[in-house]
Amino acid sequence: MSNNYIITIGREYGSGGHEIGEKLAEKLGIKCYDKEIIDMAIKEKGIDPEEIEKADERKGNSILHPGGHFMNGWNGKDIPAFGNFGGSKNDKIFRVESEIIHELAEKESCVIVGRCADSLLRDQENVMRVFVQAPKDVRTERIAKKYDITEERAKKEIDRVDKMRNAYYQYYTDDKWGGRNSKDFVINSAFLGIDGSVDFLKSAVEQRFR
Repeated sequence: MSNNYIITIGREYGSGGHEIGEKLAEKLGIKCYDKEIIDMAIKEKGIDPEEIEKADERKGNSILHPGGHFMNGWNGKDIPAFGNFGGSKNDKIFRVESEIIHELAEKESCVIVGRCADSLLRDQENVMRVFVQAPKDVRTERIAKKYDITEERAKKEIDRVDKMRNAYYQYYTDDKWGGRNSKDFVINSAFLGIDGSVDFLKSAVEQRFR
């Protein structure tokens, strides 16, 4: 068994999950991957950058894969190449990102934000799965301030992104987005704040893996 450990972070939009992931990685002395996974897919796998941008966290073709559950029974490595049986561009990109996630998990300890990483690595014991949420009003205030938009627009954007992430996750996994049954921690980032949440998770990592 590898000595590496992985922290996966799913998050509601505006909950501060990405910031928590970055700060946690910094405190642990490891890397945090999110958009970096996309960059790696572009550089290492030869995927068109425009295809990546359009498909980022959007589900594939439900006609080709009725009912979703694309990953059911798949460990992220042994699925045939898409050229052998078809599949949408989004599915191809998901497969490439999934391969990269498994490669990262084998070679180093890291934090991975989003990308269905918790489900992709569900059979590994060296993974701590976290989902970050927060009350809607807190998220609305954070998004409105961050992007200098009205709270009404921020609410709409939160609903849109959460809906997109939920559809993406449920399509590519056989699990529920944010579901507590497959997570080790579901935390409210407003309870301890961003830094307090980071310290809490750092302590949990140290107790579990060190």
